[in-house]
Amino acid sequence: MVIGGYRVGPLLKSTGRQILEDDVPGLAAQTAYYLFFSLFPLLLFLTPLVGIVADERAVIGFVEGRLGRVVGHEALVTIRLAIESVVFAENAPGLMSTGAILAWWSGSNIFGALMEALNTAYDVREQRPWWLRQLLRLGMFLVSVVLMVIATVVLLGGEDVARWAGALFGISGATTRAWNLVQFPLAFVFIVLMGFATFYILPDVRQSWRTTLVAAVVTAILWLVTTLLFRIYVQNFANFDRTYGTIGGIIALLTWMYGTMFVVLSGGELAAELAHGTGAVRPLRGAIYNGRVMSASGPSDSSGGWR
Repeated sequence: MVIGGYRVGPLLKSTGRQILEDDVPGLAAQTAYYLFFSLFPLLLFLTPLVGIVADERAVIGFVEGRLGRVVGHEALVTIRLAIESVVFAENAPGLMSTGAILAWWSGSNIFGALMEALNTAYDVREQRPWWLRQLLRLGMFLVSVVLMVIATVVLLGGEDVARWAGALFGISGATTRAWNLVQFPLAFVFIVLMGFATFYILPDVRQSWRTTLVAAVVTAILWLVTTLLFRIYVQNFANFDRTYGTIGGIIALLTWMYGTMFVVLSGGELAAELAHGTGAVRPLRGAIYNGRVMSASGPSDSSGGWR
């Protein structure tokens, strides 16, 4: 089967082989740990800021409700206690700076690990200066936080937002119903944008934005499917509390985060294979130049392909 000028069979076979060779399962565990570690400092830092324009407990309740839809409300008990003990502690406002530093450090490590993993996927060696890598890691963390917050609110809380906006601004019921129809495509667009930025910016290569966008779309679809299947599994089959006791909620959240990072890293492998021309009906000439991926216009430059 040929789609978009690529033979799907050879493309998927090569992507699967690279997922195993580059140890994507192990890298997913590493990045999932960083993702989990950044959650509480990020909430500690953001909640007082959001509390300026909204009730802090309402915000945390919204976050907990969204997590409960994924990991299950019974498994959320431990996570809820941990979040509230951190965010609503008496000295929590004074810990905002500490939360900001920890969130930056752990969040930066997420994209540092992704940067290394994507360079491995693209078969390139990192040559950008240290300061530029740090800026990219921090910038991607900030961008991803904004995009994921927006996507989560739109996707899981869109109906609540529509009702609130309708009551506040006197929006008609028809407009509110129209919003309920567009919220899912809109949330999907934000997820795709984050995947595109991750695959296009983090690896030290020059590549076509078209193949990167295709990989981002596929990754977004796989992430939504993975999240839905995990939600069905938790609600109907799993019992993390019975298996793991009081830490069942944390195990459930870590499992979902691991699945998320596995999908993201697998999407990076797909992006690399598309850039290499794997399975292309018309193979890309000189797709690799001295170990570097070429763009449509020529090989990456001596600085490692930084655009």
